[in-house]
Amino acid sequence: MTMDRVLIGLDIGGTNVKIGLCAPDHTLLAYERIPTTAQDGPPAVVRRTVDAVRALLTSVGATMNDVTGCGVGAPGPIDHARGRIVEAPNLDGWVDVPLADLFADALSCRTILENDANVAAYGEFVAGAAARVRNMVMLTLGTGIGGGVIADGRLIRGAFGSGGEIGHLIVEPDGRPCPCGQRGCLERYASANAIAQIAAERLEAGRTSTLATTIATGKSVTSEDVARAAAADDPLALEVWQQAARYLALATVNLHRLLNPEQVVFAGGVIAAGPLLFDAIQSHFDALNWDLTPDKPVIAPAQLGEDAGLIGAAALAHDDSHC
Repeated sequence: MTMDRVLIGLDIGGTNVKIGLCAPDHTLLAYERIPTTAQDGPPAVVRRTVDAVRALLTSVGATMNDVTGCGVGAPGPIDHARGRIVEAPNLDGWVDVPLADLFADALSCRTILENDANVAAYGEFVAGAAARVRNMVMLTLGTGIGGGVIADGRLIRGAFGSGGEIGHLIVEPDGRPCPCGQRGCLERYASANAIAQIAAERLEAGRTSTLATTIATGKSVTSEDVARAAAADDPLALEVWQQAARYLALATVNLHRLLNPEQVVFAGGVIAAGPLLFDAIQSHFDALNWDLTPDKPVIAPAQLGEDAGLIGAAALAHDDSHC
């Protein structure tokens, strides 16, 4: 295979490093996944990742001479300008890590570092659910809630690099405490963990539900359990599910007032619920949204799955001077 240009996309998580080779048109050419083993420290993780990158290049008939850039997505906070991880809660001991320089030195190519939620949003923007729009917001519903904002084709990072932290919008003043130090953050009400926790709290308070059978077997309630029970019209599960959907709709209305995006994309494991989630968000959005103008965003599921971060990181390595 002859390669004109190849972009490397890396998505570093607490469990795995996902590695992708992409063409400039954002086509994913090859993919690999290796264990992160973060406890070995950043230099060891970089060495193993670079070895896997070189093997992946060989597998498609390319070399480092064909590579024009590398994008790295990692959990934050991130100092994008300096290419450093400030502190990664799920990468134990990774504090003030010059990750962009470590990869740039090992690969001998230009490397940029970006927050993992931002690279996923950028991936959906260039090649996924929002590929035909210029303004979009993405919310990733997982353990917490990640976010990314694209305005007029540009990734919004903000003056201090913390732009797009949608999961920490305050939706309930003086509400549930969040590890970030605030109270009432969106992710404390509508993430996968929050949905499960709120359901479990109501069961412990004596509410009846088919979810009690999960507790009786010694298992913890999950957001998937709540979704299944809600789909079967379990009253407690429906209550918890609709509450989460209403908070997501509230955030969407506020984001629409502030940014006026063409599309709001939802990603993460919770979107596996399909219409149960999206119909509920849309219904609450319509009830909460103003009627001054007819404009409203398309609310849609993400399309790229786990590839979003790889594709977005590679695309940012190509487009970063414009972002």
